[in-house]
Order: sequence, then structure tokens, then C-alpha cells
Amino acid sequence: MRGLTDNRMEMRPTLSVNQSEREPLPLPLTAMILCGGRSKRMGRAKAFLPYAGSTMIAHIVEMLGDMFVKTLLVSNEPESYEDFGLDVVKDILPYRGPMGGILSGLLVAETDYSFVIACDMPLVNKKLVRDMTAARNGFDAVVLSHSTGLEPLFAVYSKTCVKPLEESLFAGNLSVQDLIGGLKATTFKYDQDRYECAALPPYFNINTPQDYSKLITKGSSAIHRFPEKRKS
Repeated sequence: MRGLTDNRMEMRPTLSVNQSEREPLPLPLTAMILCGGRSKRMGRAKAFLPYAGSTMIAHIVEMLGDMFVKTLLVSNEPESYEDFGLDVVKDILPYRGPMGGILSGLLVAETDYSFVIACDMPLVNKKLVRDMTAARNGFDAVVLSHSTGLEPLFAVYSKTCVKPLEESLFAGNLSVQDLIGGLKATTFKYDQDRYECAALPPYFNINTPQDYSKLITKGSSAIHRFPEKRKS
């Protein structure tokens, strides 16, 4: 999913975070990784594309695993993820897109808030994630924003989103943009200077073979440039 434009959304102002008040790790949230659907444009399961000596899904699990009190994987094919030793949540409404996955995860999550990320965003930046989660209080959702739009699959969602998600899905509305527009939501603006990255931003996601090629040729340099972001 590409970033959504925000010209139709009534979002509250972008937040800033007081870094002197950082919460200790692990954060009292659930990390929810959406493992993707049919991947028609890619032609294969994106979660298991090779990346950083492993796979994209394994890399994201490794990056986020020590940050949160719980990690959930959401998939229509839970048997494919048994080797991770994590709880795998099956979509309660199969093939309803990201909204179905978010709903499924929120229903199972034991924390009030969950950080949601798609399995095709392996350039996740820990500092950015931590700052976004710190901005969650008082909101249903905190959505990453940047110069070209919003990233609803790089966001923080509260359990208060369950009812709006159910209503939208049962009404046949699968638009994440419409959903967020009806929530008490805020944006968190991506600052390239603060969250130093290589050639590609941390919200870069893979939809096509061309995207994957770009990740391998340009995004892999971030792994070597920032070794502290991986476990020793």
C-alpha cells in the first residue's frame, strides 16, 4: 500500500514528543505485523522475500521484538508462521484487506494500544516507532505522515478502533482512509533530518518486483550503516 493522500481527512495537528520523557522498554503496547494477502502484483508472498540474510518478516520481528511486551502476526495462513514461536492471529474476516487484519489483531491484543506495521516495510526505524508510540495518549490512532501522504499501515491504533472497524467492514467499506477520517486521530510527521535514513525512508513498502529491486539495491545499505538497530 502506498501512502494515502490526506486532503480529505480531518486529522488533528501533527504531534511532537518530549524526548526527556521516554518510556522504558519494553513498551506497554502490542507489535502487530500484518503478514499480507494475496500479493497479486508481487506474484509471491512478500513476507518471505529474502532480506538482510533472512526474510522481510523475520527482519521486522527481530527489529521490534524487544521493543514491545507482545508481538502478534496477523495472517490468513497461520501455519506458514509457526516457526516464529509467536502468536499468529487468523483474520476473522478473510481477505478483507488491511482493515480486517487490524481488527483481528486488536480483538486479540491484551494491551490498549498496538503498533501496526505491514510485513513489507523492513526499513522500520526504532527511534521513529518509539516517538510515535509516545504520542498515542488521548487518540484512537497516530498515523505516520510525510510529504506525499499518510501511512495507515505504519501507525498506532487503540482498542477504541474496534467498533468503527467492525461497522466499516460489515458495511462493505474497506477504505482505511475513510476509517481514519472518522476517528480521533492525529498525524506524526516524518522528519528526515531527525530519523536519518539511507536512500529510502523507513516507510518504504514493497508492492511490485520493481519495488523489491529498489529495496535490495538501495535499502540494504541502511543495514550496514546503522548496525546498532539490529540485535547483536
